[in-house]
Amino acid sequence: MFTVRTLERFVLFLKKNNWEVYGPKKDEQEGKILVGPIDRPEELLMGNELPFYPFKKFFVPECQTLFEYSKEALNTKIGAGQNRAVLGMNILDLRAVLLYDQVFEKDAYYQARRSGILVVGHSLIPSVSQNIFEATFEEDVLEHLSFDIFLASGNRKQPVRLDFVHAKSGGEAGNNEELAVFTGSALGRKILDDFGYDDYINIQFSGPVREGELDERMLKLKNNLENKHNQKIWDELGRRCIECGKCTLSCPTCFCFRIDDRAELGRSPANRGDKSSASGYRERCWDSCFYQEFSEVALGHKFLNDTAKRIHFWYYHKFARIPREFNFIGCVGCRRCAAVCPVGIDIAEVLKEIENS
Repeated sequence: MFTVRTLERFVLFLKKNNWEVYGPKKDEQEGKILVGPIDRPEELLMGNELPFYPFKKFFVPECQTLFEYSKEALNTKIGAGQNRAVLGMNILDLRAVLLYDQVFEKDAYYQARRSGILVVGHSLIPSVSQNIFEATFEEDVLEHLSFDIFLASGNRKQPVRLDFVHAKSGGEAGNNEELAVFTGSALGRKILDDFGYDDYINIQFSGPVREGELDERMLKLKNNLENKHNQKIWDELGRRCIECGKCTLSCPTCFCFRIDDRAELGRSPANRGDKSSASGYRERCWDSCFYQEFSEVALGHKFLNDTAKRIHFWYYHKFARIPREFNFIGCVGCRRCAAVCPVGIDIAEVLKEIENS
């Protein structure tokens, strides 16, 4: 039987075996649920509230060095990722991982980092205020999520939701509540076997989309964005948006990046031609389509040269281009973007306008 007490022992087991453990925890200074390092098992909160920020940085870091060079030597930074156990990933954030896995499928840097991450999910379905697509937890939902271990309360055959919160956090669930355990990878099975727990059900991943079942709302949004352009929507949003980029930073599915070259070709103009002192590195860092330089090309031309175009680009990317490429929406519906927007733009309201256009 896997209980909250078992989960505590599991956290200690991971730490003992050189896994860096991260998960949702209460930040007393911020007064929010944030994802951070778990030093003690009782810090881990797996309740009914989404972390304020997503888990994106563990999969797609803010800045990542791709290679370094010195004189004539080139050192690529592709290597096995650090052992990081990310616990408490809710269903919405697990859906974001599906998108990363598709977009960066052939990216060696992402794959190396991904190989070192243990994903432990749980069946939190956020409230309507945090879930614009009204996601449900059907019996076969686990077949279409990417995880190593998944914890759920309720019936084994149809896990519904995980409502337990650690007893010390003020939740109602006690330490004896039983959790159904599922595995979705060889790594998940190995970790549980090493932990000494074998009462789990293995789930075979069946792809990100149910065969023959494309989401009707996705198709309508895609069609309206591609074929029923309503400029009034974007002009109004363009007047409100201040291009701060907070929505892209807080969004679990925004993955755009820029490439920065940091080169040191010489210590002074006099010896700049001396390649013996040449060194530097290349890195890729998060970027935002709301920043003015995002679409700038040679001679200073900008394809997205006003706010209305930039915010339309953001919506078109998530609800037209990504569905066209992967057959699922590039948004998990968490509404984190609305929570951080300083001018009160709510993605749920905008999508209703697009649907009715």
